[in-house]
Amino acid sequence: MLRADGRCTMTWCARAKSWVSAARALIVGLAVLAGLAVMLKPASAQSDWDKVIAEAKKEGKLVIYNGSNFRVVRQLGDLFQKDYGIVVDVLDGRASEIRERVRTEQAAGRAIGDLIYSGATSITLQAADGAFKPHGGLPLAASLAEPFADNGTFLPVSAGNFALLINTNLVKEPITSWKDLEDPKWAGKILSDDPRALGAGQVWFEVTYRTLGRAFHEKIAAHKPVISRVFAESSRRIGRGEFPVYLPFNASEYQSLKGLPIKVITPAEGVPYVALGAAILKDAPHTNAARLFMNFMLDPSRQLVFATEGFRPATKDMGPRIPEELRPLTLPKLMGTTEPGKTQAYLDLAKEIYK
Repeated sequence: MLRADGRCTMTWCARAKSWVSAARALIVGLAVLAGLAVMLKPASAQSDWDKVIAEAKKEGKLVIYNGSNFRVVRQLGDLFQKDYGIVVDVLDGRASEIRERVRTEQAAGRAIGDLIYSGATSITLQAADGAFKPHGGLPLAASLAEPFADNGTFLPVSAGNFALLINTNLVKEPITSWKDLEDPKWAGKILSDDPRALGAGQVWFEVTYRTLGRAFHEKIAAHKPVISRVFAESSRRIGRGEFPVYLPFNASEYQSLKGLPIKVITPAEGVPYVALGAAILKDAPHTNAARLFMNFMLDPSRQLVFATEGFRPATKDMGPRIPEELRPLTLPKLMGTTEPGKTQAYLDLAKEIYK
């Protein structure tokens, strides 16, 4: 209490000082606790991930169903086995074949596969069948760049870009746009992947139909393009000079064509693309190994493996890491991708136009 002269009594002053000291101690204590919380949170997350690694090594095996057939999956499997000592088996097959195998295994209750690597559309269809389970937290998932996103089940790790391939001995005037191919001079001179079936041709058809319209495709169809379903051989037919133009060209095939008179064109409008990635099967025998491999594929050094194989890396800040000559091939402007649930409608449209 205060005296008449404005000073506090000795008892009151002592109590006031005690209260101030207690308040200061409380503030300091709260600050320390907050700091500890910040420090402990990542430590706890790291500890949890260390457990995943330890359990993955105990499992000792990983079975990957590769619905893309791209060799990069085996390359990464070999690197993963070398780094962690976990045996990796890769089964290659068409996406439709892999889907049927998984359906059969799950119906029989005899799970063999752990992880599927395939395109986003194929995995979306399988997800609707209940084939997968959530993959859980992955430390490197936060490094994904737009337009890629982890939905908790499908993790995109790269993308296939679909451009144009030309024979440089046969094409002298520059092609800068998809619409340049509307010119009547290309009649009978285009080799095309089949837009009426699942695959690169369907991706190209859907994206360009949505952005350039039906009239564009009617003009291309009027050229009577030669339709093929063997994309690897189609690329070599351009190199041999059988046709001047092939569409759509999967940029990941470029490395196998070096030395041939070919050039990859990425049109001004951009290129269609398909996200490629992984999902864990719902009855996977080696779940921890599968999670570890998914995270492994997002490491910058592994993303560079995708880039050197002609794929677009899915993580941020990869541009400076990619060799300069590969950047236009792996990081072109994106035009768009397929929309889940609309595949059949676009296949039907393609059958109307390309007869």
